[in-house]
Amino acid sequence: MKTAVSSIVKYLRHTFLSPVLLLVLSTPLAANEMWGDLFKEHLENAKAGQADAQYEVGIMYLKGQGVAQDRDQALRWLKASADSGYQLAASKLSRIEEQESKFTELQDKAEGGDLDAQYELAMMYLKGRGIEADESKARRWLQKAADSNDARAITRLGILNYKAEDGKADYKQALSLFKRVSGKSVLAQYYLGEMYAEGAGVRKDYEAAIGWYKKAAEGGFNRARGKIINLEEEMKIDQRRQANLARAEKQRQEALAEKQRQQTLAEQQKQRARAEREASKVAAVSKPVASQPAPVKADPKPVLTALDRLAGRQWMRGDRPVDYLPSEVTQCDKDEDALVCFSKVLTRATGTQTVQYRVKSFVRTDKDSFVITYRNLVLDVTDSQEPEDQPLGYDDQAEQGFRIQTGWTPEHTVRCEDKSGKGMRCVKDNTHKMTLAFEG
Repeated sequence: MKTAVSSIVKYLRHTFLSPVLLLVLSTPLAANEMWGDLFKEHLENAKAGQADAQYEVGIMYLKGQGVAQDRDQALRWLKASADSGYQLAASKLSRIEEQESKFTELQDKAEGGDLDAQYELAMMYLKGRGIEADESKARRWLQKAADSNDARAITRLGILNYKAEDGKADYKQALSLFKRVSGKSVLAQYYLGEMYAEGAGVRKDYEAAIGWYKKAAEGGFNRARGKIINLEEEMKIDQRRQANLARAEKQRQEALAEKQRQQTLAEQQKQRARAEREASKVAAVSKPVASQPAPVKADPKPVLTALDRLAGRQWMRGDRPVDYLPSEVTQCDKDEDALVCFSKVLTRATGTQTVQYRVKSFVRTDKDSFVITYRNLVLDVTDSQEPEDQPLGYDDQAEQGFRIQTGWTPEHTVRCEDKSGKGMRCVKDNTHKMTLAFEG
C-alpha cells in the first residue's frame, strides 16, 4: 500500500489523473480511504524522525486531509520538522505566525465595526488561517458585515447556504441573498446562473441562467464564460433532438400511411379476385383465366449507413470510453450528414489544478473513412493549493475567477478506418496512431 500511495501522490503532483484514478477519486469513500492511507504512511515515517514526513503530517493535520483537523497537532509536527532543519516547515511556521498576528489585528478592527476587517476575519475562520477553522464563527462575522450591507459578506453567506458545506442547504435563503446584491456582485450573478442552470431552489431555466452568467462575464468574472457556452450547447442539443424526434415521427406516420395504402390495395385485389371467381361460375367455358392479385410489398427494412453503425456502438480505447465518439460518457445525435456528439462533464487534474470540461465532436464520412473533429469546452478550473498571498476566499473568490480561462480549446482531427468489424485504426492530428474498439 505504501508504494502504491506514494506513486499516486507523485502522479497527482506531476501528471494528469488517469481515468481509473479519476473514477476512484469521484467516490468520496474511496478518496477518504486514499488520504487515510497516505496519512498513516507519513505518520509512521514522521515518528521515525523523517523531517519531510513530519512536514506532510503537519500539513495534513492543518487541512484535515486523512485525519481530523487539529491545529495544535499541526503546529507540533511542523515545529519538529523545522527543528530538524526542514526549510519548508520553517517557512510554513513563519507564515502561520504572520497569519496569527494578522488575525489578532483584524479582530480588534472588526470589533470596532470595520467592515473589511469583519469580512476578512470571517474568511480566516472559514479557511482556518491564523485560527482553528470555525464555520459558525465565520457566519457570525459575515452576518455582522451583511447587516451593514457589505456586498461581499452577503454574497459569501449566500454561497454558504447554496453549497451546504455544513450539510444544511438553504436554497431559498441563498436565492434571496444573491438577488439582494445582484446589481453589484459578479459572484452573486454567477451563482444565480448556477441556481437556474441546476434548478436549485428555482425552476430550471437555461435562458435565465445564461442571462445571469452573461452579467457576471461582462463584469469580468471569466469563469462564467464556459458556462454560457455549455448551456447554449445544451439548448442546441435539445433543439436537434426535438427536430430528430419530429422527423422520426413524420417518417413513422408516412410509413404507417403507406402500409395502410398497401393493405387497402391488397384487400381490393382480393375482392376483385373473389368477384372474378363468382363470375366464372356462370361464364362461358372459354372464359379467360382470372388474373392473380399482385403481391403486397413487404415493409422495407431500414438501410443502415456507416454512421448509423458507428452510432449504435459503444467505443473504447483500451479500458477508457472514447469521449468524442458514442460511449458511456458521450451521447450523439444525427444532424443531416453528420453525428454531433457532446460528452458528460469530465474531470482531469494536473498538479494541484482540477479542470472540469466537456468534449464536442462532429463525425462525418469520407469515402471509406470517418473524420472526427473535436475540441474541449473548459467549464471550470480549481486549485487545491492556494498561494499564501492570494486574497482570502474560496476557489470561487472573484479575484481568482478573473484569472480562470474557460471556453473552447483548439480543435483536433481524428481520421479512422474500419478494421473489418473489429474496430478502427485511427490517426490523431496526422501524427498520433491509435486503435479504437467497440462494445455491443
